[in-house]
Amino acid sequence: MTPIDIPSIEQQARELRAAEIHRVHGIFAERSAQMVSLATGSALAGAHAFDAFLRPFFSWNPQASPKPLAISIEPALERVNDMARSLFSWNPQDRRS
Repeated sequence: MTPIDIPSIEQQARELRAAEIHRVHGIFAERSAQMVSLATGSALAGAHAFDAFLRPFFSWNPQASPKPLAISIEPALERVNDMARSLFSWNPQDRRS
């Protein structure tokens, strides 16, 4: 019967364990890098969408109005009346007076 070499078996087990831990760390690092890459891409896409949403609010250029705003509601009511007439009229015509 051959003697069992316990120290060499333990050494081989330690080497196998170290190799397996190294392999698992490599897989974890690779998948973490992929997740960070995907999360960064999603965050950039979200930031771009948020930028597109906010841009009109900050690109408004207040210019001096060529004429003062109408104080009465009459011109607005007249425009609404003209639009309603053109919608329900068989022969809508441009009503200019």
